[in-house]
Amino acid sequence: MKFVILLSVTVLLFGCGSLDKKALLVNSGDTKEQVTAVMGAPDDRQFKGDNEAWQYCQTGAGFGYHDYRVIWFYKGQVSGINSYKSSRPASSCVTDIKQINWEDAPDMSLEIRNR
Repeated sequence: MKFVILLSVTVLLFGCGSLDKKALLVNSGDTKEQVTAVMGAPDDRQFKGDNEAWQYCQTGAGFGYHDYRVIWFYKGQVSGINSYKSSRPASSCVTDIKQINWEDAPDMSLEIRNR
């Protein structure tokens, strides 16, 4: 019985940081193949021109929330990583994936006009 409890706690603690630990292995300039080798297949993919965003989620990442990573690509190479959390009650990880706001992409430049 003690072994089962110890094993359960170990699995729970290891699972809490696995998305963070994987994302630390992704570097700027990595290819999609390199990201897939580290992170696995994305839970969501969205495109706009030369930009692409892959989203990963971890169910039950903590007490009552889901953890997300957005990996941004520009012309097939990693240009940045963002994260967010969701704590909507009775939701699943995949149903709470956000629609990408392309203005948040690391390589996007917005036109600034003086008034």
